[in-house]
Amino acid sequence: MLYSITFCFFWKPKDNQTITKGGDNISNLLLDEHPLQVMPTLATIIGLNESIVLQQVHYWLKIKEKGQQDYIDGHYWVYNSYKQWQGQFPFWHRNTIQRTFSSLEKKGILISGNYNHAGFDKTKWYSIDYNVLDSLISSYQNGVIVTPNKCNGAYQNGTTNTIEYTEITPKTSFKVLQGATAKRSTPFDWSILKKQIINSCNRLAVTDTQSYIDIIEYYYQSYMNTFHEEHPRLSNKAIDSVIEAIQCGTEMVPDIDVETYHAMIDQHFQTQYKNCDYSICHFMTEGIRNNRFYETCY
Repeated sequence: MLYSITFCFFWKPKDNQTITKGGDNISNLLLDEHPLQVMPTLATIIGLNESIVLQQVHYWLKIKEKGQQDYIDGHYWVYNSYKQWQGQFPFWHRNTIQRTFSSLEKKGILISGNYNHAGFDKTKWYSIDYNVLDSLISSYQNGVIVTPNKCNGAYQNGTTNTIEYTEITPKTSFKVLQGATAKRSTPFDWSILKKQIINSCNRLAVTDTQSYIDIIEYYYQSYMNTFHEEHPRLSNKAIDSVIEAIQCGTEMVPDIDVETYHAMIDQHFQTQYKNCDYSICHFMTEGIRNNRFYETCY
């Protein structure tokens, strides 16, 4: 069964305003527009926001297929900037849209590429890996949810968005980070990391410590989710450099916006670098953050 997403509003007219049957103020909001649709089962498997976006991408891919347009490397493609996608999802903040697309890419359901003619054009092109989607649905029907991890490069189509992307497997032999201590056999203690961040914020006269905690802990958790091991533990001096990098920002990332950083971190772990250990120190370099900001916000 296919359901339309319905938003219900209660509206009270002004005292001097009359309601006329078929009036423009009311009737134009009642399904004259093409409705966004979603299958409840799909929403259960991959999430409501993800299913809404995926359905819309599928809709446009079918139009491309019908018109025999933008068929490249075995896929039909649809391309929009995040601003253009927001025009299709006006009820969402841009950060929500970015996170939803990133979530679908992480699951391997959406594949992305860059087939723009202009080198400076970083608009992402999207297609759907229907085999991955079918696998998820089959797993759900069998009573087991298996979420593929796109970060190992298995679902990359070989076309990438910046010159930093290379066709390598991200998880190579990891070196101990500069300023980091060797791995320990004891379980990771989040309270120790939090205490490090707070102490560093105090040394650097940072007042809003919670934002820094949210950003750094999100990075560490993303590292664990990607590589199934803890991020190498940093010295206090290294943590200071991370805090200072967030505090100073860059020309493109001047503000400390937690949601934007989360979207940038998601994009960072989907990017394949050459000779990269995916440390937070690498992410905090100005060039890396600028590139990830551009990709998630434009």
